Amino acid sequence: MTTTAVHRLTLPRILAQDAAPGPSPVDVDLHALLTDAGLGELSERLRTPAGRVLVISGDGDPTCHNNETVLRRAPRLVEEGLRHVDAVLRQTPFAPPLAVAAETLAQIALIARHGPAWFRAIGTPAAPGSVLCTVHTGTGLPQVVETAVGTPVRTLLGPDHARAAQAVLLGGVTGVWLPSPRALEARWEPRDEGARVIAALPRGRCGVAETARMLRLAAPRCRGGEVDRIVAALDDLAAPGAFDSVVRWSTQSAERGDDTATHAAARLLLSALAAFPDAFEAHAARRCTAEPCCGVERGAAEPMTGIEPV
Repeated sequence: MTTTAVHRLTLPRILAQDAAPGPSPVDVDLHALLTDAGLGELSERLRTPAGRVLVISGDGDPTCHNNETVLRRAPRLVEEGLRHVDAVLRQTPFAPPLAVAAETLAQIALIARHGPAWFRAIGTPAAPGSVLCTVHTGTGLPQVVETAVGTPVRTLLGPDHARAAQAVLLGGVTGVWLPSPRALEARWEPRDEGARVIAALPRGRCGVAETARMLRLAAPRCRGGEVDRIVAALDDLAAPGAFDSVVRWSTQSAERGDDTATHAAARLLLSALAAFPDAFEAHAARRCTAEPCCGVERGAAEPMTGIEPV
């Protein structure tokens, strides 16, 4: 039996507007609309000559499902936004293509339909409008939630999952772990380079095992096989020198900026060391604080939160 993801919408604008027979504006001044909506940077991007438009269907992070959800749930909006972009784009045969996310194209269509004031009615001056976020609650399938920047993390997780969380991963495989209640009191403000992902780790689950899984997902982007070596050390922290190697690599690699992916992986590991000190110490002693055990004593680690792609 095939299981489909369930979508919980806190502000159903993008994902609920596709079926609505909205107006079909023509000859709109797209640059002016986007500027008035607070999206001046996007307006400038559309002024750059391009050979064609590439629709970004993925999110570059295996834990994030925002753009694929837009394409599945709001294809008419994506097509409508693409027509607006094509109308203003200066196409030249030898210019590079312009890559635009499916979510952005849907937002363009809605701004053209309803105007910039409608778009700015929620959000903040720096981040107007609604955005999508993939939420992993630690049980079941991930949910794609439509919300505004600045929404409390506690609200996005929901009261039951917030109470059960021992830590929250903000930003997917390029993000950081924050322990509760610090994470739950934070307001969701995604970094430009991070995926729009929130993942809760319930109490009784193993932060070491979950961090190792995240680093495995990040490893293909990183150079030199360093992350694979650190994952192997995490799998057996009781081995001679393994714990020291993990700590040293997390601090030294975080200082390097020549490999963005490796830098992000080191930052993730460093945040895990701060969020799960007891779990790391237990693994170094060949024990595990998880219930049930994550496998450090049995050699058979099991997935904990369903963060991997569905």
